[in-house]
Amino acid sequence: MERVQFQVSLTPTEPTITGADKIQFRFSPNPGEPLQPLAETASGGEMSRFLLALKACLSQLDVVNTLVFDEVDVGVSGRVAQAIAEKLHHLGRSQQVVCVTHQPMVAAMADAHFRVGKEVIEQAATGASKRSKAKGSSANDATSERTVVRVTPLDDAMRRDELAQLAGGQSHQDALSFADALLKQAKSLRQM
Repeated sequence: MERVQFQVSLTPTEPTITGADKIQFRFSPNPGEPLQPLAETASGGEMSRFLLALKACLSQLDVVNTLVFDEVDVGVSGRVAQAIAEKLHHLGRSQQVVCVTHQPMVAAMADAHFRVGKEVIEQAATGASKRSKAKGSSANDATSERTVVRVTPLDDAMRRDELAQLAGGQSHQDALSFADALLKQAKSLRQM
């Protein structure tokens, strides 16, 4: 988003409890394109990265204790993912940043890493839950399926494995080597 144009449009309106102006963010993601309403033209990824840039600019003025970014790095390649990771780390120096990501470069820059996963469980009619039964359970059983989200904090070894899984690669060893390199690079960047 190096050459983005951004403008805030203020239009006087009839006074209400929310003010006497209509405020519209206008945005042009690419050179040669006209400014258009951000809400109508930005993709989900552009909207997330725009919000990250705006929060980074206002972070010293707009003190918010926790910032949450959900896949702010969707659809970006290595150089941009690294820039996003560094910007998130910079914001994290003064505020708590929670970021959902599938980018190993972004995850490697975090101070703490959690795996979030979904699991289908069976729930008994009484409301007590238990793990899914083996195949062949009767349709007459008084149970229903439910999806739950599990959040697991990762230690160093688990984090390395998770980064390797995110990175993929030709072999598991290649992915582990890449994860090690990411963690080493992240450690040196965090110390700057």
